[in-house]
Amino acid sequence: MAAGQQRRARRSGEEVRELLLRSARELFATQGFTGATTKAIARRADVTEATLFRIFASKERLFEAAVLGPFEDFLGSFTDAWLQAPVPGGTPEEVLPQFVRGVYALVRANRDLFAAMTSTDLLGTRVRPALDRLEELGVVIASTQRLPFDPRVAVRIATAAVVSIALVRDDLFAPDSGVDDERILAEMVRMLIGAARYAPPDA
Repeated sequence: MAAGQQRRARRSGEEVRELLLRSARELFATQGFTGATTKAIARRADVTEATLFRIFASKERLFEAAVLGPFEDFLGSFTDAWLQAPVPGGTPEEVLPQFVRGVYALVRANRDLFAAMTSTDLLGTRVRPALDRLEELGVVIASTQRLPFDPRVAVRIATAAVVSIALVRDDLFAPDSGVDDERILAEMVRMLIGAARYAPPDA
């Protein structure tokens, strides 16, 4: 026990935090938010449960940092990059392929975590601010390109569509269907660009 305590004492606070995040991601992915206990997460990271609560305060805060953080970071960095581009906003043909591919790759690489994320009521609370920021990009695109889509609704539908397809992709297409990710991505991009540029007939 003494050796284990000495080993823990030599680890930096950042190392302990990363160990807890890694352990949390693994257990949330396999057991969901409810099934993964803070005691099990701490044990997997080889720290005390008290240390876990000292760093993250609650299971909810740990879940947010481990699971929601990467998604928020992607939406934020994507939005900032396009708002700061030489021509802010860009065209749907420029922006949507990057957005679709980025979100799809992130969700596919973390399918179990995203499934766990959708099972909690923390999703809306934490992701809405990132979507609000993404909406700013939608407003700029709609304005500069003179497109009729509703940014507040469109960015949320587009995000939800890509996340959903990435989560259920294996259920939609059998392994021998001949449909690969490139075909799926191309069709999603085509449909979203078409939606962005669609102008309904005057009533």
